Amino acid sequence: MKPSDIDYVIISHLDCDHANGLRQFKDAKNIMVARSEYEYAKKHPYIRFKKKWWDDVDLNLYDWNDSQGPFGRSYDLFGDKSIELINIPGHTAGLVATKITNSDGKYFLYYGDGGYGEKSWKEMVTSGISMDKSAQKKSLEWIRKESLDPNCVRSLACHGIEEKPEVFEF
Repeated sequence: MKPSDIDYVIISHLDCDHANGLRQFKDAKNIMVARSEYEYAKKHPYIRFKKKWWDDVDLNLYDWNDSQGPFGRSYDLFGDKSIELINIPGHTAGLVATKITNSDGKYFLYYGDGGYGEKSWKEMVTSGISMDKSAQKKSLEWIRKESLDPNCVRSLACHGIEEKPEVFEF
């Protein structure tokens, strides 16, 4: 598989550990980043955000077009609720969780740095890096509610120490 074979690359946020390899995917058809995240990263060019990581990458910036999530801001990727990019600010301004829902209403939730694993939402432990602790807490409460929903087949963080490579179908 080549990057040009990829239809969508969804960026949860532009922190260094999530954006530093973007150039490797610059030939993908759509590299999706929330406009609010892009604007936030441009205003805070410290160690976490370096424009050189995405400077020569054609980013597809999107604005919220739906009202899912803790702050009522989301992007319905295909207009059918099958893939929602849901704003869960706190860690960064435009951080998104990705909710993938099948035709039976079952869903998978990837919440990136909205928490650092299951322990975060079970014990309501926010991360140490935050642009807004209050927003981060509200986002984590939403992640907890979604993760406990009987229709949620799996919720996953990107830095969870309990996470192991797996394939699952729903």
